[in-house]
Amino acid sequence: MKIIYLGHSSVLIKTAKGSKIVIDPYNLKVNRKFPLVEADIVLVSHGHPDHNGAFLVKGNPKVLRRTTDFLSSFEMKTDKGEVIEFIAVPTFHDNFEGRKYGPNTIWVFTIEGIKVAHCGDLGHILKENQLKEIGIVDVLIAPVGGGEYTIGPKEFLIVMEQLKSMIAIPVHYKTSFTPWIHSSVDEINFPGKEILEDYWIEIRTLPQLPKIFVFPESVWSKIPEQIDE
Repeated sequence: MKIIYLGHSSVLIKTAKGSKIVIDPYNLKVNRKFPLVEADIVLVSHGHPDHNGAFLVKGNPKVLRRTTDFLSSFEMKTDKGEVIEFIAVPTFHDNFEGRKYGPNTIWVFTIEGIKVAHCGDLGHILKENQLKEIGIVDVLIAPVGGGEYTIGPKEFLIVMEQLKSMIAIPVHYKTSFTPWIHSSVDEINFPGKEILEDYWIEIRTLPQLPKIFVFPESVWSKIPEQIDE
C-alpha cells in the first residue's frame, strides 16, 4: 500500500494491484490548487469545500458519501478487479454532537491485510459505540488542527490509543496554505514520531512499536501538479 499525500486532509491510497482511492479532495479554502489525479473511488467525509472536491478527481471515479445517520457499508469493485468494503462510521465535526459544524464520517477499509481509518474532520474523541463499530485500526489518518473545528494534537494521541493504531498520520494542520487552522504538526509530542522527507510513504508491514509519520509543510512543495503514480 502506498499513501500519497495530496495536501491538507487529502490522500491518495494506491494498492499493489494499482487501484486508487482518493480521500477528501479539497476545492476551496486551501491556498493550493488540488493536483490532477485519477482514481477508481473517492471517499468524502463531509460537505465542507476543503474536503468535498470530488468533481476535481479524474477517471470517472465512484464517489462515496454517507447518506444515513447509521453505520453504512459499501462493497466496491475497482477497475483493477479488486473488491474493497468501505465502512462509513457516523461521527461529528465538533464536540457538541454536530450542533456547530455538522456531521462527519470516518471511513474504514482494509487493503492488503492492513486496516485503515481516515477520520475526516473528527471533532471529538471516540465514544464506546464508535470504537466497537471501528475496531482496532492499523493505520490511522486523523486531524490535529484543533481549535473549534477538529481534535487537536492531544486528542489525536488519545484516538490513536483508543484504536490501538501502530501507524498514525496527522493531517488538517496549520500551514501557510491553511492559515485558519489552530495547531501545527510540530505540537505533537510522541517518542515514535518520524518526519517524512517526501510526499508519499509505502506501508508493507506494521512496526513493532507505534509510530507517527508526519508529512511536514515542506513536502507540500514536492507534491506534483499532476500525480502520475
